[in-house]
Formats: sequence, structure tokens, C-alpha cells
Amino acid sequence: MEKNLACQAIVLANKKWGDLHRLVTLLSPTLGLFEAVAYGARKGKLAGGIEPFTMGTFYVYSNRPRKGYTLKDVDVIPSKGVIKGDLERLYIANAFSEIVMKMHGGDWEELFDLSRTALELLEGGEGDPQRVFILFVDRVIQIMGLQADLTTCVQCGKTYTEKEVLSFNTALNSPCCHACSDVGEDVGWALGPGGRRYLLYVQSLALWEAILVPLSSTATKRMVRYLLRYLTTILGSPLKSFNGALLWEM
Repeated sequence: MEKNLACQAIVLANKKWGDLHRLVTLLSPTLGLFEAVAYGARKGKLAGGIEPFTMGTFYVYSNRPRKGYTLKDVDVIPSKGVIKGDLERLYIANAFSEIVMKMHGGDWEELFDLSRTALELLEGGEGDPQRVFILFVDRVIQIMGLQADLTTCVQCGKTYTEKEVLSFNTALNSPCCHACSDVGEDVGWALGPGGRRYLLYVQSLALWEAILVPLSSTATKRMVRYLLRYLTTILGSPLKSFNGALLWEM
């Protein structure tokens, strides 16, 4: 069946499709992750509505026999351009898009709400962008059903002490006690008691509330590196959005 559809969506990426067209990757709470061809959009009226991180209502034509979508129009929610004007926020927003595109499944409505709120926090300038990254990655892991138990070792069942530093088991994709670790003494996998308390505390908060919870600059950098390693292990490949130099500077 062929039909016209309207859906809320976020533009994750777009690329050339022939000489004049663009292939747009979108995230929608109803259609999930999908691609749509925007004909003539390299210079046409759609060009401004298909830039990465654009949010709004997208009107698509669904050609089910060919399993394809054509983007016909878009009502864009205006933005301030903060993300595109700040290199760190831009890299982090690109990482959000890449993470979503690598997931290939999940609760689309929950993932859409998370992505929209995270991008709004970056665009609005609220909070440290690196803390937005920490919260986004932690909740993506939750959506994937791989949220770690930060009170009890997943391998041996030991209850962690208040001041215990956790290690990691890559076979289980989970933090664990040192006795059950398979990463040796690699300090990059260490999750200290402060970081563990932070993750436990923010898990029950809405994202716009969690961003207000303070975290020191040093702890923030450690958590970014830790969660990026954690996510890379789950996804099976590093994020192209971050080049190594920029990430470690962050």
C-alpha cells in the first residue's frame, strides 16, 4: 500500500543521493529508524529541513512494495544554532546520531524522547555538554537492556562495599568486582565509588533534572572515557564521530 504519512522525527544524518538528491536518516517514535529520499534537496526548499539534528514534523510518502520512503515536506522546529556553533557540542551531537544508528533496534519512542531531550539540552546551553553525553550513553545502555547492577557483582553475586572500586568483565559487558574482572589492572575500566554513586543517583531522575546534579571536572572526564569504553564494547566498534585526540582532550 502506498500512502502519505506525517511523523515527528529527528534528522540523524544525510548524504548525497545522485547529483541532486539527499538520502536522509531519521529517528521517529512511530516509524523508528528509517531512511527517506529527499529529491532535489541539495538546493531545493527541503535543503534547510534535512540538516543533522533538525527536529520537526516530517511528511513522507511510503511506497511499501518497494519498502522505501520519499520525503515530501517538513515543518521544522526552529533552533538557535548553538550546537553548530560549538565544536564540542557538535562532536557530542554527532556521537548521539552515530550511537542511535548503530543500535538497530530498541524502544523507538523511548530512544526518540531521550535523543530529543539530549539535543535540546545541548542546543539550549544547559549544563556541561560532557555530562549530557554521560547521561545519554548511560540511558542508551538502559534502553538496550544492558544496564549494569552497581550494587552487586553480576558474576559472583558479591554485594559491593561503599568505597569499593569496580572493574569490568568484557565477556558479560558489565562492571564487576576485581576478582571477576577480565581486564586486569587497566585503570580505564575502573569505576570509583563517586562515579558509582552518581550513576545510581541520576538513574531515577528525568534528564533535565539529572543534568543539574553536580559532578567535578575530573570525575566528568573519567566518566566520559569509562562510558565510551563501555559503549564501544557493547556496540563492537569505536565511534567514528570522535577522533581520539579530541576525545582524550575532553
